[in-house]
Amino acid sequence: MPTIAERQRLLAVNRAAALFYRRELLQAKTKWARSYFTRGGAPGVLDPSSSWSIGYAPDARSRLVDSLRSKGFEQASVRNAGLALIDPEGRTIDRFRDLVMMPARNEQLETVGFIGVRADPEPYYVASPASQVYRRGGALVGVAEQLDLLSEGAVPVLVNSPLDALAVERVSRLAVGRWAGIPLCDTLLSVQQAGLLARYAASDSVIVAIPDSKAGQRAAVAMLDDLNRFFVRVWAVELPPDFMTLERTDLQFLQDRLLVTRPLGDYRGAERRRKQTHDDFDLDTPDRGPAL
Repeated sequence: MPTIAERQRLLAVNRAAALFYRRELLQAKTKWARSYFTRGGAPGVLDPSSSWSIGYAPDARSRLVDSLRSKGFEQASVRNAGLALIDPEGRTIDRFRDLVMMPARNEQLETVGFIGVRADPEPYYVASPASQVYRRGGALVGVAEQLDLLSEGAVPVLVNSPLDALAVERVSRLAVGRWAGIPLCDTLLSVQQAGLLARYAASDSVIVAIPDSKAGQRAAVAMLDDLNRFFVRVWAVELPPDFMTLERTDLQFLQDRLLVTRPLGDYRGAERRRKQTHDDFDLDTPDRGPAL
């Protein structure tokens, strides 16, 4: 366990890094980082007044490290926060480069780590390494940014992509705050994350967005038991993966889908029936021997 002073130092480093990444996005000269949001239907993130403190890690050797050093942070603290590493020449350099950066927050809504995303061409995600204040299964993206919605009864909607989460939030603000989008970024929700979400959600319901595939349904069903520990009703809605990157998708499409949900437990029953059918067909049949 870190001392109180060590913990506060790591939290301060992460706060400063979040401000750095945010400033870099708002001033970004790299086209893809800004077009990721404009083409993904979320230009509001680029507004300085946005509640989403999403940023950008520049494609530079040590711009973050240099910025934090100028603010008085020791290189060891930057490394211990998972924001930097040592190169073969022994220099402390930035860990994250050319990535859209999202702050991940713990149960106290403190920024303890980051999730980076790059669309190249398919989205892939890079998380901060485990540290004395951060564990990926103990932090979430998007709760603090939608605290007003969640506290007023908005139903959390678990999606994979941050663009999808932003779309859910936009629809919600047009529909009297019915939903709040929480991006999982290629991970399954842990029991600790479920508890974190329930702590700030006034609603006793949660919706899990699942793609129309057996693998996606199995992944969603795997979260059911943990969600049932904290939410009375666990719903599912079928949505294509990364649906806000599809040209045909608009906010009306999303709202219509969110209004048609079914219990996530139904998919568990369907999976069991499929498995039973598969097992039945796999039974060894007796050898009838050669034909007469």
